[in-house]
Amino acid sequence: MNSYLAPTAASLGNDLRVICDRLRRDGWRAVQLSAAMPGARPRELGASARRDLAATLRRTELVAAGMDLWIPQEHFLDPSTVDRAVSSFDAACGLASDLGITALSVILPGPDQLDDEIREVIESSSVKHGVLIADHRMPYEHVDEIESAGLDPAACFSVDRDPVNVVLELAGRLVAPRLSDLIATGLRGVPGDVGGRLDIHAYRAAVATVASNRHVALDLRQLTSPWEGMRTARAAWLAAGPGED
Repeated sequence: MNSYLAPTAASLGNDLRVICDRLRRDGWRAVQLSAAMPGARPRELGASARRDLAATLRRTELVAAGMDLWIPQEHFLDPSTVDRAVSSFDAACGLASDLGITALSVILPGPDQLDDEIREVIESSSVKHGVLIADHRMPYEHVDEIESAGLDPAACFSVDRDPVNVVLELAGRLVAPRLSDLIATGLRGVPGDVGGRLDIHAYRAAVATVASNRHVALDLRQLTSPWEGMRTARAAWLAAGPGED
């Protein structure tokens, strides 16, 4: 499988068709979807709408690289919200499966927090739909407890972890790597731009070592000019090593 750099669509606007058309014109080959954005909300998409979404991706020749479901961790712990959180997770797994997406990016509570029954329901949903749980929980204090993980370099830096080291620690458990950066102010910055902390060459080499068959989500959250930033990030990513973009 070719591995592509996939911009996070939710950072680029509210009209998914327009976003996909522009990505195609700009030469992108993949996109990272969000279960919270218009046009990709599982609860709002019946069978016909799902076929239309799949057709849009085919028409624009974009691979659906992955899907984000950023439910707050506490929603899985609060009795008043846990049922809806679990239901949303199952619905997102179903849509991901329909689109051929193999990993759903989430942030789950730690094993010492999440009720065993709830965890079993979440894992059963993942297995039922054939979608891996890419847990982005940080910090990874006990790597052996993670079956499959996602990794966001900016999140690593925010807890004083080197993302290159974390990639190598996760090894084959890494199923949803991302490209992002953190600047000195503590805000997210454009990967490859001046002032960033990420060593893109070392990071790309590490990802290629342990997850060469996985798409890399270009995380554009909180960037003031995401369309410009993604071009800078893509150039830096391509300069960091051979392979697909």
